[in-house]
Amino acid sequence: MPAPATFPSRVRIAFALLVACAFACATPRAQQPDTPASQPETTTLPSGIARLAGKEPTSQIQYVRLMVNGSLHSAAKGVPDPPPPTPPPVLIAQCTLRPTGKYMFELFSSFGGEANLAFFPPWKASSSQDLFPPRTDKATLTMDFLGYTKVKPVRSQWENPVEAPVLYRYNPPGFGSPNIEEASYYLRYLLSLPTLRLTLDKRAAEFMTTPLLTEIHKEPLCRAAGI
Repeated sequence: MPAPATFPSRVRIAFALLVACAFACATPRAQQPDTPASQPETTTLPSGIARLAGKEPTSQIQYVRLMVNGSLHSAAKGVPDPPPPTPPPVLIAQCTLRPTGKYMFELFSSFGGEANLAFFPPWKASSSQDLFPPRTDKATLTMDFLGYTKVKPVRSQWENPVEAPVLYRYNPPGFGSPNIEEASYYLRYLLSLPTLRLTLDKRAAEFMTTPLLTEIHKEPLCRAAGI
């Protein structure tokens, strides 16, 4: 007659049965990889303007981004232009609708190079320890509006978004911003002076904004924002 199993042996047998049951009872859901959330794709409109639109899932903000490429030049007269960057400079008009019913218009730009052109929601505290939003680098850009007549250049403050530091975002009026006008204010300049020239240090990016303005006025979100 075989000797009864000792206590340690019984423990090992019970553990082996539990492990076998765990593998046998695993559901198919646990074995399937998570499916990433679908991301909206950028489309190119017949006017040549790139369009990105969607609804950001965490903030529930509806957005549309309209983008036009530009060219890079030397800011100083008589100095040869730098080699064209890849990708080229980009000017972005962004219209949004927040869940509170507030519409907003914002301007972004770059001087060329790889940049994340996706929409990012505004900063929101994730815990009680997040008292202030992250600090952003600021820069003073000169805005020239070029056309059949001359107007005084505008010096304005722009900031580098944390999520896309290659971009510059026009800093709206408010606490910590020296800008007096909203970004939408300057669209009226572009109606008659359609070339926007943004200068920072030795670089100048130029954008022909006529097709961009046309698409802005077609967008329901932008029209609702008073554009």
